[in-house]
Parts: sequence; C-alpha cells; structure tokens
Amino acid sequence: MSQSSTPISNNNGIQVIDPPLLRTIKLSLFAVGVPISMSCYLFIIYQLLSHRTLREGLNNHAIIVNLCFNLIVVMVDLPFILSYLHLAYVIPATEAHCLVWQFVDYGIWFTDVFVTFWASIERHILIFHSNMTNTAKKRLFVHWMPLVFFSLYAPTIYGYLVFFYPAPHNYDFTQYLCGGPYYYHDIAPWLLWYETIVHFTMPNILIVVLGFALVIRVVVQKQKLCQSAGWRQYRRMTKQFVFISLVYICNLPYIIVTIVRWSGYPNFGLNVQGPYFFYMLYIPTLVFPFAVLATMPNLREKFGRYFHQRTILQMNTIVPTNNDVR
Repeated sequence: MSQSSTPISNNNGIQVIDPPLLRTIKLSLFAVGVPISMSCYLFIIYQLLSHRTLREGLNNHAIIVNLCFNLIVVMVDLPFILSYLHLAYVIPATEAHCLVWQFVDYGIWFTDVFVTFWASIERHILIFHSNMTNTAKKRLFVHWMPLVFFSLYAPTIYGYLVFFYPAPHNYDFTQYLCGGPYYYHDIAPWLLWYETIVHFTMPNILIVVLGFALVIRVVVQKQKLCQSAGWRQYRRMTKQFVFISLVYICNLPYIIVTIVRWSGYPNFGLNVQGPYFFYMLYIPTLVFPFAVLATMPNLREKFGRYFHQRTILQMNTIVPTNNDVR
C-alpha cells in the first residue's frame, strides 16, 4: 500500500488530502462491510423474487429495484474504491475503467436516490390513498410508470454524459474517479446547479422528510387505520420505510456543507467534506439491505442461518483441519 497522501476530488471539484492513516481506516471498514452487504443483497433479492407473495406486493417493487441497483454499486463501484484506497492509484489505468466507474458512481448511485424518493411518495399513496391503485389501469399510471421513469432517468442521463458527451476526455489516474467526470469541465453552470439540487439535494432531504411525515400521519390516523383490514401491512410498510429514511440521514452532512459553500462560503467544511462526509454517502448503499431485512422477521432469521453457514464454510476452506495436515 502506498504511504503517500491521496488527493481526492469530491463532487464539487474541491481537492482535499486523504492522510494515509485515515485511508487505511476507510479501507478496513469497506473491506469488512462490502462482502457482508453483498451477501445480504443477494439473499434478500433471491427471497423477494422467489416468493410470489413478496414478489407481487406493490410495496416491494421499488424495494426490489433499489436492491438490484444498489447491488451493482456494491459489486462494481465499491470494489473500485477499495482498490483506489489500497493503491492510491486507479488500476487498471484505462479509459474504459474510468468510464464504467463514473457511470456506476453517478448513473446507478443516483438511481437509488430517485427510486427511494419515489418509494417515499408511494408509501403515502399505498397507505392513505389505496383506491388510487385498486385497478390495473390506475396501477399502470400511479405505480408502474413512475417506477420505470425513476429507474431509467439517471442511467439514461449519465449514460449520455459519461459515454457520449462531446468534450475532451481527460483522466487523472492518481485521483478518485479518475479526477471526476470529464464533462464537468465543459458543461453549462446551470446544469451543475440542476444536478446538485434536483439529483442530489432535494431527493435526499425529501426522503427523510417524507419518512417522518409518514410516521406522523400513521400516528394521527392510527385509530382509523386500525379498523382497516390492511393495518398490519400498513404498520410493516411504515416501519420499513422509517428504517430506510434513517439510513439516508447519512447523506445530509455532505448536503449541508454543499449548500453552505454554494451560498457564499466556499471554504466552509473543506477539512471534513472530502475526507469524511464524502465517504458517508456510501453508508446508505451498504446498510440498505439490513434496513429492509430488519422489518422482515422470517427473512431475518433465514439470513442469520445463511450467513452463519457461509462463515463456517469459509473458515473450513481457509483453515485446514488436523485430518488435512500431512
């Protein structure tokens, strides 16, 4: 591992220094968190898709989409980050590597934010306005079309920007994300504002706000909801999204610093935004499957047994028994 300090360019183009000790701590945390999170993703996706009742539940569709896109981030984006933290250099140092990394880090990561934002709205619809989804035609317009739109919006936008935007391709293999998306140097300023506000700031804030608003509405209308046949499901849906909303609070420190900096204080929080708050943006991705798992008791017990069995299998594979020693 290189012992030199690593320069990192965050999403706002500010370069900071990542000290060796701090980089080692981040590397260790990611190295532990990524495989555990990946196992949880694979387990939950399999369980949700293999059980018809779970697969057909309207409240689970956005969750399934989230899980699939987040799994891509965990399997592609985070290993690239691990490699960079370990080597302080992008390997392999190729254009294809940089483009794929940037597309996943932006196009796929933002898709998770958009789909979660839509899920936060849909929870209110499913619980308090269930008549809006009681026919196939209504479900098409209120459920399926928004879900498809929010699932394809970011990959389409960033697919064009990363792979086809007409601008010089310049890469710095000593920096995170190869120095950041090349189109940042040749794009209209208002588009950068649009990305920061519409793609990042507002959805993350609204996810948290709508999550707490859901709790308040459920508490206020609890007596009415308790009389309905779907009360247990409504309670589970509310609990599940509260867990998910709490996870996205991790994005707020970076958002707050960004807002203050863009409000006329460009040096505010520079010593913490890059080294600390920037990497906190990946916490929701790592923790998301556990937030889902926490509200599904049956799956939680199954995952406990599944993870325990995998741990034993790995230990037996790595550490030979006395009978294997010659």
